[in-house]
Amino acid sequence: MKKTIIDCDNTFGVEGCDLDDGLAIIYAIGTGRCQLLGVTTTFGNNTLEVVSPNTVAFMREIGMEAVPVEPGHADDAEQNKAARFMAESADRFPGELCIIATGSLTNVYHAWLLDPAFFEKTAELSFMGGVTEPLIIAGKQLDELNFSCSSTAAFHVLSQGKAVKIATGNNCLDALFSKKRFDRMGQGDAPFLRWLCAQGQYWFRREKEAFGHDGIYKWDVYAAAALLYPELFNENTVEISPDMQSIKTGMLLGRGEPCTVNLPLLKDSKAYEEHVYEVYARFASGVDK
Repeated sequence: MKKTIIDCDNTFGVEGCDLDDGLAIIYAIGTGRCQLLGVTTTFGNNTLEVVSPNTVAFMREIGMEAVPVEPGHADDAEQNKAARFMAESADRFPGELCIIATGSLTNVYHAWLLDPAFFEKTAELSFMGGVTEPLIIAGKQLDELNFSCSSTAAFHVLSQGKAVKIATGNNCLDALFSKKRFDRMGQGDAPFLRWLCAQGQYWFRREKEAFGHDGIYKWDVYAAAALLYPELFNENTVEISPDMQSIKTGMLLGRGEPCTVNLPLLKDSKAYEEHVYEVYARFASGVDK
């Protein structure tokens, strides 16, 4: 099992906000391939003042209150408990620590500021964020919201990080989860899956209103799956070249120094969708005992 920290801007259950960080946490635990050392909180979907207590409540609601939740800090590495937890975990498990980051990269950046050898000690980094071309859904161009909201942090992490995988906004468009299949998840006898299905309904309604389709993109689950189930993906090793200007919009192709990363591509989107629901069912079987 991979020793993992999930660094997220989790707003599962916050009205009007995305659910996918919470879905990624459930997925990661359900795979059985993740030894979740802790969850750290950052900003993006909402402020730290909302994300941090919401994540504590979420972990309690899914029966995982024993997992540490460490709050991040927007500005100060020395005061950043999440960053210190990352740095200490890298010291404790050198060459083994994996990080899934699904919000701003501020905590990861601060961990590096606390320990310049941090990236040498980590095993794998899997991020959700960034674009390599305009992100278009139903003819509408969307803003990139993860790397761009803390662009200095993203620039340094991408420039310094090792063994980096990135679930870009563009690549995540290959994985649309249909409402029909999501609803079927909640029609069985498992109380947890019925609860999860009910919690997700407003996100489908919002997507329908915004884009006219009957589905959602579980952006953050893609990053978790790329780390924990790499066999579902084709490796896509490319050179990116973000600079301080390009990364302000999340653009990975700028005029900066090139660095090599993996932008994994799904082998089979339908098989991937079914795999995710199988993992949710596995998680539910443990929770509902």
